[in-house]
Amino acid sequence: MAIKVPLSYIPIDPAAIKQVLDQYNGVSHDLLISDFETRLCEFTNAKYVVALNSGTAAIHLGLKAVGVKENDEVLVSTFTYVATVNPILYLGARPVFIDVEENSWNMDPELLEIAIKERISKGVKPKVILVVHNYGMPAMMEEIMTISNRYEIPVVEDAAEALGSKIGSKFVGTFGKIGILSFNNNKILTTYGGGAILTDDNTLARKILFWAGQSRESKQFYEHKELGYNYRMGPLNAAVGLSKIAHLENEIRERRESFERYRQLLGKYGFEFQVEKPGFFSNRWLASASLSSLTNIPTLVERLDRQGIETRRVWNPMHRQPLFDRCAFFTKNHISEHLFSKSICLPFHSGSEAAIAAEICKML
Repeated sequence: MAIKVPLSYIPIDPAAIKQVLDQYNGVSHDLLISDFETRLCEFTNAKYVVALNSGTAAIHLGLKAVGVKENDEVLVSTFTYVATVNPILYLGARPVFIDVEENSWNMDPELLEIAIKERISKGVKPKVILVVHNYGMPAMMEEIMTISNRYEIPVVEDAAEALGSKIGSKFVGTFGKIGILSFNNNKILTTYGGGAILTDDNTLARKILFWAGQSRESKQFYEHKELGYNYRMGPLNAAVGLSKIAHLENEIRERRESFERYRQLLGKYGFEFQVEKPGFFSNRWLASASLSSLTNIPTLVERLDRQGIETRRVWNPMHRQPLFDRCAFFTKNHISEHLFSKSICLPFHSGSEAAIAAEICKML
């Protein structure tokens, strides 16, 4: 069945991209990248941005920048995509998984502190807290930062899905030592492949920029004293970003309106959505909802697919993955497993929510 309603489709706008490229005709291609970084600084209020070729690369270099090394432990939410966790393994470190709380579907601060105390009691102080802002919903950053400061463990924020989300007036990705963004094809701001580091620390920003450019020393010839990576964003990706960032606030508004329509249409049928606490603002990247425990989610996804409506199962928790089956996991009520068994991500397709909801209700 051909997809008639995609989950999160961002159309290519050749005319807008050409307009940007025409403005940079005859100048260094690197200026496209630096200007995109400047626009991201202006939007997020981060002091420094380093544009990279993926969000995964950003997590890798972000963890490296805060000192994660072989045999270190990284505290990370179990309810996330594997791209959050794989960079921990790239560095030879070990993930320690923390379950989520049921309202925001993000890292549970109470469990985080329990995990820290338990690991310290065993003589292993975790190196970093890697927080995820799932589906655009901010994690409980005030509580997490208090714990971070209490135990002197830095925070790296995976805000791949959460550009534009904030708590009060402060954007997620700017609470911790480092924040990361993704501009993958389906993200709220896409460069059709790309990511970025946010930080207020100039030293960290310079290190990351250096590593991302193959750790080339500043000399007339090629000299390399340490391991580097080919992680820098390309100029054409940056051009796409420049063509779309002016429309970012409108995109967020439309997604929030789409989410609200789903909530009104499906809430009366027992659907429960991520809770936006007072003072929190989610970009509502995807409308993610939990259904009655009697609902067969795999069957629902398959039936919607046959109707040409693309949906997605929510994250299968990382502690359940064979790759991580020997890693420590802290939980109270196995919330992440419960969410996986009964939840679904609904497509952003402004104006079609009523028809989609009607199809869903036929299947309940």
